[in-house]
Amino acid sequence: MAAYSSLTQNYETLLSSTLHKVLGTGAFADNIFKADPLLSWLRGGDRVKVIDGGERIRVPILYEKSSAGGYYSGYDLLDTTAQEGHTTAFFNWKQAAYSVSVSGLELRANSGSKEKLNDIQEAKITQAAKSLSETIATGAYSDGTGSSNKQITGLGAMHATDPTAAASYAEISQADNSSWRNQVQASAGAIATNLMSKLRTLMNDCSQGSGGVDTSPDAIFTTQAVHEGLESLLFPMVRYQPNPSGGADAGIETLKFKGASIMWDDFCSTGELHALNSAHIGMFVHKDANFAMAEGGFQRPTNQDAFVTQILLQANLVTNNRRKGGKIEGLT
Repeated sequence: MAAYSSLTQNYETLLSSTLHKVLGTGAFADNIFKADPLLSWLRGGDRVKVIDGGERIRVPILYEKSSAGGYYSGYDLLDTTAQEGHTTAFFNWKQAAYSVSVSGLELRANSGSKEKLNDIQEAKITQAAKSLSETIATGAYSDGTGSSNKQITGLGAMHATDPTAAASYAEISQADNSSWRNQVQASAGAIATNLMSKLRTLMNDCSQGSGGVDTSPDAIFTTQAVHEGLESLLFPMVRYQPNPSGGADAGIETLKFKGASIMWDDFCSTGELHALNSAHIGMFVHKDANFAMAEGGFQRPTNQDAFVTQILLQANLVTNNRRKGGKIEGLT
């Protein structure tokens, strides 16, 4: 029995050590983000922020200009009225986990070769990475209500169909705060006849307010069908350039409109186009669940001949200026 326990401990140590090395290099996270255009863009431009913790993600918001100021002359009294034009947006943490398991049969079949064991584990890790990537990419376009409200609060919530409705986003009322409303072009209709005018209006609407055109959207994500329609409309003026992600380049060629890179994404909802501003969007990740191995590493369940651990992610998509982004929907 002692020998059996010793062998079990050796397997646990070997498997945990290998996975820890893989996760520690950052290559696992890189592969996850590189697999999707939106995730690649977030990763490449330092828009993925690792933070220490907190029950929720806190993002400071400045939503109104100061009224305590203006022109004055000589000995005029200066306005010192306290200002209330700032608040905090609160985003709930969302969690995802995928198991990596190796059966006792697999281990014993390859027990004489550390290389073979590493190959088995590498295949298992690759499978987990692919699953996590798809889960995050799907969530990035969701409204956060999937899987009993456990899904990432993605662009489906950030870019509401009716931003004037009596609802809150990140615990700030959009009905009561006009500057906390995203831009939207709804019921857009035919791509061939309506897309260009809708896109032009959306981009201009997103440029309103502080910063003007200097803070216009610099990235647009849509479906393959909409992208191809836009490409046809712009041809022969079409201009491509390499993915501007600045790091995690997935080898994607991008179309440009008003300075914004346009990319299509398999996970974007049908008939939609999202305009994003890199200065006002990001993904916050908890440092202790940043594609991290579950505490304790590989463990052997009491009722299974296998070794199992989980790769954990705790994160959410956030914005600090909702009005600087928006969407077109209903494109056909």
